[in-house]
Amino acid sequence: MIPFFWFYGIWQVHSIGEVSNSTRILIDGMNLIYKFPDLASLLVDSRLEDARLGLLTYLWQYFKENRVDEVLVFFDGKKSSDPNCYSESFEKMSVHYSHGKKADDLIIGYLTHATIPSHCLVVSSDKEIINFARKLRAKRKTSEEFYASWVLYFEAKEDANLNLIKEGLTEMPEQDYWAKQFLT
Repeated sequence: MIPFFWFYGIWQVHSIGEVSNSTRILIDGMNLIYKFPDLASLLVDSRLEDARLGLLTYLWQYFKENRVDEVLVFFDGKKSSDPNCYSESFEKMSVHYSHGKKADDLIIGYLTHATIPSHCLVVSSDKEIINFARKLRAKRKTSEEFYASWVLYFEAKEDANLNLIKEGLTEMPEQDYWAKQFLT
């Protein structure tokens, strides 16, 4: 049985794009890991915990800078280092492990019990989850769309930082500046 607190509570999230202040962001973690090439390669090397930690770190960097306070990330299976862990916090994100169930079932269960499902944004490419979210009028974003927006965000941020350096508004050693110009 899924613990009660997974479905009930007040999660306030600040806006990013189409997400409003009352939106809960539900992420299918394993589905999203495969969209990040470096994390997918960790899975190929049987380094599941490293891939999960990498995803959580990427998500936190993205949502923290977009002033999102809390996100719910759902992973299939158990946490290797603590098989009795059903949920934990990573920075300000809630992380949930499905144990004997699929993470899809946890996400669907959360949506089923959400007071206002239309205040949820679901990030997954799983058709079952997306179709269920559509029925409840929850917002949806595929993992591919999320990854693309993540890449664009950090590319734009790096370009902005490089422009500040070019304009002399931020200090950077000259060697690093030229390395960025010619090696990237």
